[in-house]
Amino acid sequence: MQEDRVRAVLEDVAEPVEEFVMTIDELREIAKKPRPTTYIGYEPSGPIHVGVLFTVQKLAKLASLGFHSIALMADLHGFLNGKGSLEILKEVSLTYWREVFTTLGSPDIDIVLGSEYQLTADYELDMLTLSQRVTARRAWRAMSMIARETEHPTVGQHIYPIMQALDIIYLGCDLAMGGTDQRRIHALARELFGSKIELRHEKWVPVAAHYPLVPGLLPGGKMSSSIPKSHIAVHDPPEVIRRKMRAAFCPPPGDEQYDEDGKLVNPILAMFKMVILPREGRVTLPRARAAGGGEVEVSDWGQLFDLYRKGELHPLDLKNFAAEYFIERFRPVREKFESDPSLIEPLYRLQRWQWEHGLLGDAEWEEVKRSLSPYLGEIS
Repeated sequence: MQEDRVRAVLEDVAEPVEEFVMTIDELREIAKKPRPTTYIGYEPSGPIHVGVLFTVQKLAKLASLGFHSIALMADLHGFLNGKGSLEILKEVSLTYWREVFTTLGSPDIDIVLGSEYQLTADYELDMLTLSQRVTARRAWRAMSMIARETEHPTVGQHIYPIMQALDIIYLGCDLAMGGTDQRRIHALARELFGSKIELRHEKWVPVAAHYPLVPGLLPGGKMSSSIPKSHIAVHDPPEVIRRKMRAAFCPPPGDEQYDEDGKLVNPILAMFKMVILPREGRVTLPRARAAGGGEVEVSDWGQLFDLYRKGELHPLDLKNFAAEYFIERFRPVREKFESDPSLIEPLYRLQRWQWEHGLLGDAEWEEVKRSLSPYLGEIS
């Protein structure tokens, strides 16, 4: 069981592993516990898309191996980051986000709302205590990978990484997981909790593991909840999924699939590597006509990448397969929203708020309306 747990954590972890797992030896120790606790924090500030689904599957896998898996709905963090009112973010967390994690992940994933404990006296005093130990420059350095677009960071955004560090101990976590953009925050947490600072809450040095961000459908960035054309949302209607997938960036086999930092830039290949193959184990794909046609069974990422690089898999065939895969994968949650629109209505109100406050442009708002109209009817 211990080795199964370690393998599950390390699957698809960012490289070099020594940099993005802090540390492997500590991971092996916590894997020995009867029921270790892990968590991933989410700003519930938009739709859940394929980039988020990777982490939902990770939490579900670890829950099946005996971890206490926590999905933190960080509503207060989203509020501090200016993504919506606290009331709307809280409601989206307890409706749309909760339903998706339960339906597409596992009912064993524990959904926790951040504002339920982050506004307690002990938490607030511990946050102020840590704020005396962290310089504004260090706090922003930890935060800047998350809020790259912010030219004039607020005080609230400087508080954000301190709160994220505190979340780990207040949730009782042995293992903090997140994207590579979370590494600096987790490094800060390990440094703070390894020091002699006195807090109201018990502290320990947590293990941290970080995973690549799924690249967006548009070239040059990650999947973003605020850019509908960059992602496949779990509630996107089938025709929208097919349209987005057809238009997705997908460098042909002869082109470079990685950037100068060694990050995979092809979102279609990334979906197979991080979402489809880990869950399915093997898939049967059409072989390119130039390679003789027919079908080929693929059971691991290395095999798929090699076939693609040699031109035996055509980009359009991979796009079509991925589109139909996610249409079917997301069917249960679409049916939930169709039968109970109240589960998705708060997402509409959140995204409308973001449009009205300039976080979504008019073109993005039109995409949002197309995605939500099957559940809520015509949206003005």
